[in-house]
Amino acid sequence: MAEVIFLGQIRKVAGLAAFGIDAGTVERLLEALRQVMSPAFQEFVFEEESLRQDIEVLVNDRNIALLDGLKTALNPFDQVTLRINSARGFPSG
Repeated sequence: MAEVIFLGQIRKVAGLAAFGIDAGTVERLLEALRQVMSPAFQEFVFEEESLRQDIEVLVNDRNIALLDGLKTALNPFDQVTLRINSARGFPSG
């Protein structure tokens, strides 16, 4: 079971720091989160059917953009981190 770590504002919206979930890829993990997390979390992290542009997903501290993107495979002991890569709500963010 992969461990999902929520950082910053995402942690506040999620209402918890970490969450365990079974998923074979990052894409499946995000789909599962959409089903189990609150509407506030969904609105904060997703825009329609995709991640908001300022959300970064890391697998074992490596950005999925440097791996296989949403198709990045997950192993049972992987750590997936969700964080914001900018200051949302500020003029430059």
